[in-house]
Amino acid sequence: MTQVFEVSGMHCSGCAAAVQRAAAALVPGAKVTLDPPRLMVPEGAALEAATLNKALAELGEYRVKGPLADG
Repeated sequence: MTQVFEVSGMHCSGCAAAVQRAAAALVPGAKVTLDPPRLMVPEGAALEAATLNKALAELGEYRVKGPLADG
């Protein structure tokens, strides 16, 4: 099942691109959308919010919450 995380702090395509690069470094194939602000981790991969948040903290005020129940 694909994991879906809600992302806060993204306001533009530049923000989304920064989060995308950080996520893809942890899990190749991760995908970020700006509207809605989500990060999807592909099926077969697993990632914890704490791991993502640690990587994102180095970039700015981006945070993830999840995985969401509907993911």
